[in-house]
Amino acid sequence: MGDESVPYLLGEGTTKTYQIPISHLDYKFIEKCTDVKHLEKILRVLRSGEEGCYPELTLACEKRIECLDPRSRALRKEKPAATASDFTAEEWEAINSELMGWLTEMNEDDKKSQLLRTDTLNERQDNLPPIRCSSSCLPTSQNKKLQNKQRSKKNIPRDYSEWDKFDVEKECSKIDEDGEESNSKARFSSRTSLPMIEKKIDTTGMTKREKIFIATREKEKGNEAFATGDYLEAVTYYTRSISVIPTAAVYNNKALAEIKLQDWDNALQDCEKVLDMEPGNIKALMRRATVHSHLQNYQAAIEDLNNVLSVEPENSRAKKSLLEIEEKLKGLKPISEPQGKGKKILIEEIEDAESGEGKGEDTEECERHGGDTTPAAPAAARAAAGEPAMGNAHRKSHGKGKAHDRDAHKHRDCAESGAEKGAPEKKAEKHLSDHEGEVNGYLRSDEKSESAEAEIKSRGEGSRSAAGDSSTSLPPTAAKLKSEGNELFKSGQFGEAVLKYSEAIEYVTGLGEQNPDDLSILYSNRAACYLKEGNCSDCIQDCNRALELQPFSLKPLLRRAMANESMERYRQAYIDYKTVLQIDSSIQAANDSANRITKTLIDQDGPSWREKLPPIPVVPVAAQIHRWDGGALTSEKPSTIDISREEQLQMNREEAMEKFKRLKNEGNDLVKMGEYEEAANKYSECMKLNPEEYTVYTNRALCYLKLYKYEEAKRDCDHVLQIEDSNIKAFYRRALAYKGLQNYQASVDDFNKVLLIDPNVLEAQKELEEVTQLLHLDSSAGDGSQQMQGKKITIQEVTEPDGQEERHVAAEEAVPKQVPRRSPEKLRVSAPSNAYDFGQIVNAVNATKDKAACADLLTITEPKRLPVLLSNKLEGEILLVFIQSLEHYVAGKDPGLAYQHLFYLSKAERFKVVVALLSKNEKEEVQQLFDLLSESQSDQYSLEDLESLRKVYEL
Repeated sequence: MGDESVPYLLGEGTTKTYQIPISHLDYKFIEKCTDVKHLEKILRVLRSGEEGCYPELTLACEKRIECLDPRSRALRKEKPAATASDFTAEEWEAINSELMGWLTEMNEDDKKSQLLRTDTLNERQDNLPPIRCSSSCLPTSQNKKLQNKQRSKKNIPRDYSEWDKFDVEKECSKIDEDGEESNSKARFSSRTSLPMIEKKIDTTGMTKREKIFIATREKEKGNEAFATGDYLEAVTYYTRSISVIPTAAVYNNKALAEIKLQDWDNALQDCEKVLDMEPGNIKALMRRATVHSHLQNYQAAIEDLNNVLSVEPENSRAKKSLLEIEEKLKGLKPISEPQGKGKKILIEEIEDAESGEGKGEDTEECERHGGDTTPAAPAAARAAAGEPAMGNAHRKSHGKGKAHDRDAHKHRDCAESGAEKGAPEKKAEKHLSDHEGEVNGYLRSDEKSESAEAEIKSRGEGSRSAAGDSSTSLPPTAAKLKSEGNELFKSGQFGEAVLKYSEAIEYVTGLGEQNPDDLSILYSNRAACYLKEGNCSDCIQDCNRALELQPFSLKPLLRRAMANESMERYRQAYIDYKTVLQIDSSIQAANDSANRITKTLIDQDGPSWREKLPPIPVVPVAAQIHRWDGGALTSEKPSTIDISREEQLQMNREEAMEKFKRLKNEGNDLVKMGEYEEAANKYSECMKLNPEEYTVYTNRALCYLKLYKYEEAKRDCDHVLQIEDSNIKAFYRRALAYKGLQNYQASVDDFNKVLLIDPNVLEAQKELEEVTQLLHLDSSAGDGSQQMQGKKITIQEVTEPDGQEERHVAAEEAVPKQVPRRSPEKLRVSAPSNAYDFGQIVNAVNATKDKAACADLLTITEPKRLPVLLSNKLEGEILLVFIQSLEHYVAGKDPGLAYQHLFYLSKAERFKVVVALLSKNEKEEVQQLFDLLSESQSDQYSLEDLESLRKVYEL
């Protein structure tokens, strides 16, 4: 090897790591190098020693890196953990003393806690509960009996001869007796055999941490017991938690459990303690309001709920509770009645003893004008006091004048006591209990249904009383079975209640002398149980039997309607709901259900849904509950003195109803004839007779719209919307009134509400588009734009009869339009940035038929963007406006641009559908445009291209 090869080999050598040339491991290279990353790699190679140990070269590399980048990670060096030699003697002594002191303190704490635990265990050894085992569930006597029975148990017969001696019935009866005895004893001893839980925990010797732990654990136990429905056990655990550490949260929970147990006094005390700890606690205020409400301290409950709403104005539970309490207060306030001349009636009642021999006499006086009954009629007094009816514990009042109804009920009780001389008092009591004990079934699961039943119950079974059927008492056996069924229904045992009602029905029918009223009630109650269980077919059968025995009874009709609706028999359900409303039109739940089914039938059968309905039965006048004077008419037998007065009131009500219907029909006829001023006067007279009928207000609003009295129309619609906030006709007509008043924003809002209620109202959609264009033009117009006077356009209208359900606004009304038109100046068109802006401009152009503006729009719009901008909004009218604009304004100047627009129009969505629906005259207009383009010459299309496009347009 020569000397010339040495530099070559030195120059070509590299390190194993990073492949750095050997020539770079040199002082001169390191001093001249400015690449920090490369220097860091060189430093790592030098520190590793793979190329040899060069301390001075390593130090030079470190200094060079420090000059270039003082914060380089390569300059960091590992520092070992400190030892005693790294500290001075004083520092190490201080560290060692602190460490030893900490160890001593920890050992002392451990010893203290162990001593406390042993002392506490020694103190509690005597109070430990017994160990649970399988035998603790039953008393020792029962265990001994079971063991003796097991020992004395004989083997089964082993051959056929022994089977002849085996008495099957005797053995079965023994098994049944043993089962009943074991069940009763197990039920009796399930609580008594278990140890009682102490309500106070001994906290002697406990640390604060232990107390917090135990209090939290007891609270969690109470929460678990509350979740399982064992409120008594929950109260016990909450009491134990309070005995350790009393907190507001545990008192609150304990108060809620006591409310569930109806322990009102203790619940009130716990709420007071919470409010002492935390004034303004929302939960405590809500629960104290609940307690006050049940204790009939309504004013205090209202104060608590107002305090809650002042802190949380959007608390829905507080609002609902406040409304319920206010309604209860209204029901308690006596309604002042005109003081008439009262007559004292001497009433004699003959009481029959159980044997039928002992008789006594009693005299009482009842002043009808005062509305008070004497204490001598216990049955009537109990009925007036409102005994709780099964399934109707939580009532909701919907009708007005409930206090007046109660007073009227008292009057009827007085009259009955005088008219039915010689009637046994016990019979009267049974009669009332039969009416009050009727099942309100299925309706508690739904608020609307519950409210409907509450209304029916509050009217005292108005349909039965209106029909004039007086219920007699059931036989004692049947009455007992019925009351047992009622109790089972209250506890939610609907299957067992069905069996009791079935036994009562079989017993009554087996006697031969069937009482239709009592039998109808039994069938109705059993139908309610079937409805609760979801057995709708049997429910319908029982309702049919009840209605055969007692026609036009409210509860069977309502239950049959709900069963039919559950089985999706909407036509039959609609008929039953309408029949219920004929009997009593104030049942809001029936009205809501009928409206809901109406929407379903319209979706299912279309506009002709009424033609597919079976005929609605006509309810006789005697079965209807009229409310013209604010009170309920019933057919309870009045006293002979007041018969003429009741007949006169009945005649007045019938005359008022007939006059109301006659005036309303006359108004409808005048609207059809176009005499809107006289029709409005007729509707005004109707309002004097019955101001609660809101359809009269909507009809008069329509007349005002026809007469361009927009303020009056708006006022009537506002009145209707205060009564019913979802009336679609009121929203629609108020929107038209706003449009006439040029309040376009309010009009748009009302049209949007109409479409939110029913998106299928086409007339509202068209009006919304038109008003939106007017609003857009009004906002885009300058301050100096001239306002032209509007032109009145009267559109003829055909209204449907008022007796039918008013559903589609588009089908029932077209409204007079007084639209302020702009001057015939050219619309200002700007380049649209998106599909929405393009659609707004196209709608405005289409409304005014401004072909010049449309031509400007097409000129500034790229033809390629047309399919995107049009989206799926292409219609026949828009296509024709485009064709006419291209023909008159674009084709003559730039035929190539017209061809491009025609070509890309054919690419838009719905193009084929729109072209297929063009009429003959409209296709002739398109043909004229193509003829004009064929006569012109352009580089952008040829005659072959034009012919192929002509085929696309189906010409």
